[in-house]
Amino acid sequence: MSQKINNGDACGLPSRQPEVSPFSKKFSTGELPVEPNRYHYVWAKFCPWATPAAIMIDYTGLNRVISKFATYPLRHSGIDDDWFFGRDAADEDPVLHTTRLSENYKKAVPNFSARPTVPALIDLTTGGVVNDSSRDIMFELGGQWKAFFSEKVPDVYPDDLKDEIDSMNTRIITDITSVPGKISDADSQTEYEILFNQYFDRLEKLDQRLADRRFLMGDHITLPDFWLVVSLIRFDVVFYFKSKLNKKRLDDFPNLWRYAKACYQIPAFKQNSDFMAIKQHFFQVSDDPVTSIDRVIPGGPDLRRWEE
Repeated sequence: MSQKINNGDACGLPSRQPEVSPFSKKFSTGELPVEPNRYHYVWAKFCPWATPAAIMIDYTGLNRVISKFATYPLRHSGIDDDWFFGRDAADEDPVLHTTRLSENYKKAVPNFSARPTVPALIDLTTGGVVNDSSRDIMFELGGQWKAFFSEKVPDVYPDDLKDEIDSMNTRIITDITSVPGKISDADSQTEYEILFNQYFDRLEKLDQRLADRRFLMGDHITLPDFWLVVSLIRFDVVFYFKSKLNKKRLDDFPNLWRYAKACYQIPAFKQNSDFMAIKQHFFQVSDDPVTSIDRVIPGGPDLRRWEE
């Protein structure tokens, strides 16, 4: 996912796909049929790119018609170019019955030799990956699968707010979600400072926006909320330290902190937020023996405050 490979730590800015990719099929173009119980979503509990759709699937009720399963959060010892489905090499995804994600890429493209990435949407009729773009999957599920949303849930991608939602998504992904991955690739003080300021300038604006709003678009959750909350949950836990995004902590933004805690109490958000998996991936990275302080999992911050 990251354009620079860092000891198996591969949850950063997704690399650009070629214009024609076998993993970019969409429902909106007719390439994929909207058919319940045909698709399976592979994600990772640590990943800020894969987690938004996992939350949305549960929140909207799409989990009744689209199954999902998370990869093991650590790289297996000596293997930094694949995602396994469990601690042991023989552990399987219970739906796909494969042990590593590359098997499902190869079911779509037999000569596939690149690094498999999460998220990955898989067509169960073939077992092959059909889309691995986090943005595409969010937009496609949010826009093309409304007929299968729970009747109790307001539309997360309403037509009358589509342009505004698309714009807000872009701002969050550009200025928040992608910045930690870009910082890991920065090779100068100037580049780091530009990204640092970009990140905190956007947080300040979002904090102001939420001063008189319950959610980003108003009174109910829409697509940008999934993107933002996922990154906020990882801010103090990982990015404050690892990415040197340390100008302020999340609770220094009163409206963002209130908003993030309120969203976290919603079952779909809480049950897809695994703080230990997040720490394991970003700090420990792999299940090789820990022999240096940079791979030690931090004891803090105190996560009990998310329940207050």
